[in-house]
Amino acid sequence: MKSSTRKTVLALVLSIGLMAGLVARSSNLFAEEEDIRLQYKVGEGLFIGNGDNLVHLQGRTQARFTFTGMNGSRSTDSFSVPRAEIRIDGHTLERKLKYGFEMNLATRAAGTTTSVCSSSGTAAAPCPAAKTSVLSSTTGLAVLNDYYVDWVPTAYFGLQVGQFKVPFLIQQLTSSTKQQFVDRSSSTTAFDLGRDIGMNVHGALFDKKMNYAVFFMNGDGANSLNRDERALMAGTRVEFPILGEYAYSESDVSNSDTPNLGVGIAYAFNQPATAPQGNIPTFTKMSEGTLDVGYKYKGFSFQGAGMFSRAHEVVALTNWGYNAQVGYFLIPKILEVAVREGGTVFSGATINQYEHAMGVNYFVKGKGHGIKFQLDSAILRNSRATAAPFTNDYRTRLAMNLIF
Repeated sequence: MKSSTRKTVLALVLSIGLMAGLVARSSNLFAEEEDIRLQYKVGEGLFIGNGDNLVHLQGRTQARFTFTGMNGSRSTDSFSVPRAEIRIDGHTLERKLKYGFEMNLATRAAGTTTSVCSSSGTAAAPCPAAKTSVLSSTTGLAVLNDYYVDWVPTAYFGLQVGQFKVPFLIQQLTSSTKQQFVDRSSSTTAFDLGRDIGMNVHGALFDKKMNYAVFFMNGDGANSLNRDERALMAGTRVEFPILGEYAYSESDVSNSDTPNLGVGIAYAFNQPATAPQGNIPTFTKMSEGTLDVGYKYKGFSFQGAGMFSRAHEVVALTNWGYNAQVGYFLIPKILEVAVREGGTVFSGATINQYEHAMGVNYFVKGKGHGIKFQLDSAILRNSRATAAPFTNDYRTRLAMNLIF
């Protein structure tokens, strides 16, 4: 190694060491002045900060085995890691500024990757398929889930901007790690607006007896930018925590001492580049709505939701969907059994689809959704949407969920 090169490397190492020392020193001083704390909670993750300034680091993973027996076709079985998420969120400025960042590195089907939609909508990045890119991507590639800031100066007003979950369906707003079954209902998935880029004005009114959200989004799903000449998606969601709180979490993992009852209603108007529910043409002006209710008490839980979508032009179509779940802890905070009934009723010739499921959940050491094993089995009627007889699927899934 030449003398000049050695000197350059040495100077670089010394500079990095000096900078690291200064950062460590300043961090210690800051910690002393602001009472910065470091805390790890099992099933929740790592917390750094104090009451007014906090950074929360969290990893989430679900390892899953799925067996599907299909009438008229060969059965399938597969191991997968459908969720492998890294999340950073927190708040600062006396809790008035909140933020969130989340990436998903899960395994997904290869060969179906779609480029992020460009502003010009070229063949290399077709906008209509942008939503597919979130669900199906070459194995190993990271997908951006969330990236937002949320300014909340008061309880009754907040402004969230960036990419985040559209405040619409209750089951979609509930984290995948806090589901009562291995995954969301097929019926709610059909009406799901997922994540999108935009803004959301939200808050809590009347002593937190009513929560509201008014949102404007691109309308084509996560990581999608091009709207051509179409208007933005616009909508609203209102919730009423009648008793206790209306939390975005399924199952009564805390064995609630008092009843928790809530109701939510939401509406959205959009002109998406995709074909919602498969039978509404692309770029069609349409409305979607949902009404949901949830109840928890002493290990018992119920969650129900009804959904609809209606096309306002091209074709006169109205699709309906519903999902209902009941769960009960045989051993409080440890062992739960649950049943689910869901369906999607289509207009026109599209075959209606239904889901009948039951499941068992084991929560390790009563740590809530943080560490749990799930087993569910379902009959999926007409799941392949064909008019041929005996096209039902019989699906069994086993999953381990971990938040760390």
